[in-house]
Amino acid sequence: MFIPGLPVLLLLIWLPTSILGCLQCDQKFKENVAQLRTVVVPRQIHDTRLKERAEVLLKGLEGNFFVHYATSQFSGFAVKSKVDALIEEARSRTATLLRTPAEDLALLDKLVTFRRKTTMKLKQALKEHQVKACDKEGCVDSQERLSLRYGKPLKDPNIARTGVAIVLCMGGVLFLVTISVIVVYWRNRLFEFV
Repeated sequence: MFIPGLPVLLLLIWLPTSILGCLQCDQKFKENVAQLRTVVVPRQIHDTRLKERAEVLLKGLEGNFFVHYATSQFSGFAVKSKVDALIEEARSRTATLLRTPAEDLALLDKLVTFRRKTTMKLKQALKEHQVKACDKEGCVDSQERLSLRYGKPLKDPNIARTGVAIVLCMGGVLFLVTISVIVVYWRNRLFEFV
C-alpha cells in the first residue's frame, strides 16, 4: 500500500542528517575560511613569506584537507554528533579569527593552532567510530558497521605470475600472426613474377 506523504516525510528526515555531517560541505565554514584568506591575511600579515604560508594553509582548509585526512588516516566514518559539534565549533572559531587583532606571526600561529585543534577533534570523532565499529561488544544495531575480515587472512592470488603468463601468451600469438602475415605477403609477391 502506497502512502502519498511517505516520500516527502522520508526526504525531510533524510535531509537534515545528511546535510550536517561534513565539515568541508558546510557553507558558513567555507565562507569564513575564504574571508580569512582573502580579507584578513592580506590586511593583517605584512611579511610576504608569512602571508604565503597563511594563504597556503587556508587554501588547504578550503580544499580537501579534512576529507583527505579522514579517508587516508581512518575509515572516513565518524560519530555524527561529534562531527556536528566540530562543525559548530569550527564556525565559531573562524568567526572569532575574522575579528582577531593579531598580526603577522601571531596571526599565523593562531591559524596553525586552529587547524591543529580542529584536526585533533576530527581525529577523536574518527577514532571513536573506528573503535566502536571494530569492537564487537561496543557495536549496537543502530550503528553503521564496517565490513571487517576476521579469521585467517585470505591467500592472495599470485598476480605477477598470472600477468607474466598472459603477456607471454599474447606475445606468442602476436609473433605467430606476424610470421603468417609475412609468409602470405611473400607468397603473393612470388606468384606475381611467375
